[in-house]
Amino acid sequence: MRLKVLRPLAQVGVGVAIILWLLQLADASKVLAIILSLNPVYVVLASIFFIIASIMVALALYVALKRSGLRPSLRNVVMASFGGQLLSDVTPARSGYFLTPFILNKLDDTPIKSGMAGVVVTGAANFFVKATLSLVALAYFTRLLPLDPMIVNALLVGISLLIAGGLGLSMLMWWRRLPRLVERLGRLPALGRAMSKIVEMLDHLQEEREVGGSFAHATLLMLLSVVANATALYFISTALWSGSPSLLDFVFMASLAGALMYVPITIAGLGLQEGGYVALATLLGMPLREAVAFALIARLLFTGTDIIGLQPLLKIGVKASPKP
Repeated sequence: MRLKVLRPLAQVGVGVAIILWLLQLADASKVLAIILSLNPVYVVLASIFFIIASIMVALALYVALKRSGLRPSLRNVVMASFGGQLLSDVTPARSGYFLTPFILNKLDDTPIKSGMAGVVVTGAANFFVKATLSLVALAYFTRLLPLDPMIVNALLVGISLLIAGGLGLSMLMWWRRLPRLVERLGRLPALGRAMSKIVEMLDHLQEEREVGGSFAHATLLMLLSVVANATALYFISTALWSGSPSLLDFVFMASLAGALMYVPITIAGLGLQEGGYVALATLLGMPLREAVAFALIARLLFTGTDIIGLQPLLKIGVKASPKP
C-alpha cells in the first residue's frame, strides 16, 4: 500500500524537478513574462487544434464501436473519450485512457467488453502511428541536428515502448492462441485464480474481433490527431518567435515528444516531454527562454483542453453514488 502511494509521488517529484531545472536555466521570471505577453489569438487557435486532436481520438473510438454493430451516441463517446484522456494526462504512460470503457458504460450503457475492444484497437493504431512517425522524426532530426546521445537514448526508449505497446495490444485483440497460452500458465498453483480471470477477459475481448476491421480508419484518425497537435504547437511557436520552424518540423517534434510521454518515469511524461521540446526547439534555433515557455504552454494547453473530460467524470461520479 505504501509503495502504491510513494511511486506516483516520486514520479510527480521527478517531473516537477525537471521543470524547475529548466526554469532555472532559462530564468523563471523572464519565462513567466514571456508567457504573460503572449498574443491571446494564438493561444485560442492552439487550444482549438488541441481540442480537434482529442476529438480525432474520440472519433477513432466511435468508428470502432460502430464496426461492432453498436450505435452509441457520438456525443457520449466524445465526452467519455475526453474523460479518459484527462485521466491519461495524470497517469504513468497515459494508462488512464483504459478507463474510458467504464466511463462510456455509465454514460451510454455501452458494454464494457465492446468499449475495451475499441480502446485496444485505437490504442494499437495510436502506438503504431506515433512509433512510425517517431522513427522517421529521429532519422530526420539526427541528420539535421547535433542531438545529444542522452536525448537520442531517451527517445529510443520511448519509441521502443510505443512499438511494444502496439504489438501487445494487437496480440490481445488478434492472437487467437494467447488465451490458451495464458490458460496453460494458470495451471501453476500460485497463478491459477489470477490467470483464469485474465483468460476470461481475453476471451471476451477476442469475441469483439470485428472491431479490428476499424483499424485502418483508426490509424488515419490518429494520424490526423498528430497533425492537429502539430498545428497547435506551430501556433504556440509563432506567438513566441518570429523564426518558427515549419509545420512538418512540428509533426516530427510532436511525435518524438509524444513518445516521451509513455516513459513511465514520470506522470504522463511530465518534465521529460518538456525537456524534449526544449532540446529540439533550441536546436532548431529558438532561444532558450522562448523554448521553455513553449514547452510549458504546450503542456498547459494540452492538459487544459482535456478539462472538458471533467464533466463526464463528475457526472458518472454522481450516478455511481448511492441514492438516499
